[in-house]
Amino acid sequence: MKRGLLSLTLGLTINRGHQGKFLHLSGVVWRSAFKTIVRMRSVPANKRRDRLSRVLIISEKPTAARRIAEALDEHSTPDEIKSGRVSYYECEKDGDTLLVAYALGHLFELKQTEKGWKYPRLSTEWVPKYEVDKKAAETKPIISLIKRISKDVDQFVVATDYDIEGSLIGYLTLKYACRADPSQAARMVFSTLTGNELRHAYVSRASTLDFPMIEAGHARHEVDWLYGINLTRALTLAIKEASGWFKIVSTGRVQGPTLALVAERDRDINVFVPKPFWTILATTTQADKDLLLEYSKKRIETKKEADEIVRDLQGATAIVDSITRKKSLQKPPVPFNLSGLQSESYRHFGFRPSRTLAIAQKLYLEALISYPRTGSQKIPPSIDTEAILSGLKEQRKYKTLVNRVIEGGNLVPVQGKMDDPAHPAIHPTGAKPERRLTPSESKVYDLIVKRFLALFGETAARESVRADIKAGTHLLYLRGLKILKRGWMDLYDPYVSHKEVLLPPIAESDEMFLVSVTSEMRYTSPRPRFNPSSLLKLLEKENLGTKSTRASIVDSLRSRGYTLGDRFELSTLGYALFETLQQHIPEILSAEFTRQLEREMESIQAGETDREGLLSHVRTELTQLLERFKEQEETIGAFLVSGLQRYWRAKEEIGPCPKCGEGTLFIIRSPKTGKRFVGCSRYKDGECDQSFPLPQRGEITPLDKQCPHCGHAMIRVSSRRRPWETCINWTECPGRQEDLKTLQDKRGMAESSTKEGGTDE
Repeated sequence: MKRGLLSLTLGLTINRGHQGKFLHLSGVVWRSAFKTIVRMRSVPANKRRDRLSRVLIISEKPTAARRIAEALDEHSTPDEIKSGRVSYYECEKDGDTLLVAYALGHLFELKQTEKGWKYPRLSTEWVPKYEVDKKAAETKPIISLIKRISKDVDQFVVATDYDIEGSLIGYLTLKYACRADPSQAARMVFSTLTGNELRHAYVSRASTLDFPMIEAGHARHEVDWLYGINLTRALTLAIKEASGWFKIVSTGRVQGPTLALVAERDRDINVFVPKPFWTILATTTQADKDLLLEYSKKRIETKKEADEIVRDLQGATAIVDSITRKKSLQKPPVPFNLSGLQSESYRHFGFRPSRTLAIAQKLYLEALISYPRTGSQKIPPSIDTEAILSGLKEQRKYKTLVNRVIEGGNLVPVQGKMDDPAHPAIHPTGAKPERRLTPSESKVYDLIVKRFLALFGETAARESVRADIKAGTHLLYLRGLKILKRGWMDLYDPYVSHKEVLLPPIAESDEMFLVSVTSEMRYTSPRPRFNPSSLLKLLEKENLGTKSTRASIVDSLRSRGYTLGDRFELSTLGYALFETLQQHIPEILSAEFTRQLEREMESIQAGETDREGLLSHVRTELTQLLERFKEQEETIGAFLVSGLQRYWRAKEEIGPCPKCGEGTLFIIRSPKTGKRFVGCSRYKDGECDQSFPLPQRGEITPLDKQCPHCGHAMIRVSSRRRPWETCINWTECPGRQEDLKTLQDKRGMAESSTKEGGTDE
């Protein structure tokens, strides 16, 4: 009887308002229908509509879609409607049916309209990503699903990330997948995926899309495509014409100047001639504490002068001439923007900028932190910092620190200078993790939380001490540092770098006997090579790329073989490419050329410049540049081929064969198993069977040195962890066996200690 009554009720509901919406009532559809009945009963009869509105919300990622649906559904239990491997969410809010779908990043990419793998190619169109990239097959069912569910929709809402890329993703999805008019769509703007902010973003959604940002995104993609595709094809085809090889060598609008920065630093290092100098160090004992005294002159130019100073000071008694104490205040650090977070993460954890961004993106999608791709160092008053602190207090790890902040009474965070109109500085949301974070995620999350807490800390105070000490005509000095008030430092531990150097009680006219005096020869050194963090900082300073793209640009130099490891030493291929571009198309290496394009694209976003005007100018300049390239294609190709040969040799050649003495050891990959090993060049001819196994993971770089234990060639293995060095005879090397035995002994001691002491709960 109850089942029949329910069927009758459902039938009446369908006939009244849904016009055959439910063709079959099973599973999710039963629940959706039941929720519809409940919703209609809760709406007064005089306010019921003949047809409920259907709203399609486009998000950027599956996790974001789920969180948006959960936040907007009246019962926080949206229905996930599956279609093969993809799905969307259906929920109810204020009498409307909301469909929440995701775009999985860019669903559409630029493609040339002309046929043929040639250059120049200056005309483009937007096509589904799977037509351009074979690895993007997962986008095809998503596009099909969005097309299908958008046919019977009354309103479209874009809820992608609020930045240039996110806005363009939403626009393209509406235009090409939904076949909708983007000018009629609304826009949700939010910086966290917390329920409260998402509900507010939906209620207060803008009635139109952010078209200036969309235009800027259009321009950036088209300009990057025009330069990247055409220059890469020109270089690749030049190599093919010269050698018959098909080896893709790429460059682009931002990659070119970045390569130039690395090449110029590399060149400075290579031509640098170290000059010797000497330093003087003296030790004394005061109050049973050994103290290190520095000589007033940092560099002694000649050994003769250094020896004379050592002779004069050896065994001398020095007198404290004066003591200078200086107190200073240190304000709390400013809030994190993306580059600040990447820099600190590299300094403390050794995480590459791209890895930090990927981790931060995960934390954002889990509603633990705010949107990470921001340039802001400000926490606006609109952010409820008290609510965030209350949420963090619920996490045992931060309870004591939050209580200290609250007891301090200052709930106004420190602000930095940099601003971003789209998003605030990176900050925690206060939400508790729903799962156990990975070690890497925990590190980045802890860094963000403690940086946020430090914003409310008291100003720290410290005292620096300098004692000038005379020994005859010579002047030495002693430095000390004391933290008088830690303030915010207690909230930011262990990420505070200031260490105390406490001096024993000393006073003017005190005598100090110089126990030992030595001179040390050193050499002047060039500026250091870039690391991922320092190169990213320079790109930001030079206004090259965007906060979202700089990390991937830094990574691309290594992944394409232009640099060696994280030290950013230019490879022979990188040098060949740099010198080719410098001689034939130097504009591509010009930072000012790229900066000017950035300024023009920023003016498009500000509504001051027309996109088509910029693209017309770019096409004209690019055509002229490629015509010059074409005239010298043969010369360029030969030069690049020579660089490639040197690069492959340096990458794969190990050294002379120790067995036959005539062949050369190379890194070889087995065509049958795909595994790599070291083998003699005479191996294929059956004249030498010398071979060595290699680690199968990580990038291998031959080193120009021999193993001190067995004399075999050394290699460096670089993987996600820190690089490590070993010899090609690593399975048999006596030094390697000693290392393994030491490691086993340490593990045995650790296990024994654990068994004796138990585990710390």
